[in-house]
Amino acid sequence: MLIWWREKFQCADEISLDFSLFEKSLQGAVYETLRTYNGIPFAAYKHYSRLKRSVDFFKIPFSLSFDEFSKVLKTGAQEFKQEVRIKVYLFPDSGEIFFVFSPFNVPDVESGVDVKISSVRRIPDLSTPPTLKITGRTDIVLARREIVDCYDVILLGLNGQVCEGSFSNVFLVKEGKLITPSLDSGILDGITRENVIKLAKSLEIPVEERVVWVWELFESDEMFLTHTSVGVVPVRRLNEHLFFEEEPGPVTATLMENFEPFVLNLEENWVGI
Repeated sequence: MLIWWREKFQCADEISLDFSLFEKSLQGAVYETLRTYNGIPFAAYKHYSRLKRSVDFFKIPFSLSFDEFSKVLKTGAQEFKQEVRIKVYLFPDSGEIFFVFSPFNVPDVESGVDVKISSVRRIPDLSTPPTLKITGRTDIVLARREIVDCYDVILLGLNGQVCEGSFSNVFLVKEGKLITPSLDSGILDGITRENVIKLAKSLEIPVEERVVWVWELFESDEMFLTHTSVGVVPVRRLNEHLFFEEEPGPVTATLMENFEPFVLNLEENWVGI
């Protein structure tokens, strides 16, 4: 593991935090999670913009330019001989920023994963905006304790609408149409979510972004999740409902097959890198 902090790279065992900084870290940090493709950080500018947006909620200066941000990403990633996961944390009270680089082996999800509906409801937008990515959100922390032997859990809103997973966005397929909760459902505007919508439209797959009710998940033909680390993750089972036994449905399979070539060739994903 490699860490960039206070303008230099250090190994994890070389890091020593004074108590005051540790105490501030307990109040939460805004963050972003990135990964590399072929050693190059994916959608760096989009992640930078989201991080800056989260910082703006606290009305504090954000002095790190995108050029500086991307330079740290590229320099750190070059230290590894495999794909890398990168976590970026910024503590709002102190303005301290950390980049944490670690080796990343993409998990095999092609045979599908099991998910379930969480008993924890999404915090209402007026309490914590869904566009604020911050550690220590009680709804996410509590929901993740329910994952156990599942891949992820799905959080609903106070009205029973489908929101998102604890680290993923949700898609379903009904009669060949791709459906996903709209941003006003109380979800984060996932970067992989955005790419999948663009991919589907390029393949002339009809797309609907709207309020989705929980019962619709169980009546859908296919279901999958999206997140930065893996891309498209087919859902084999939701609670006790089985979507497939051997292979994902045709729409999910098509998106999985075309996802990586699409994102690698979409110019906006590689701005400034």
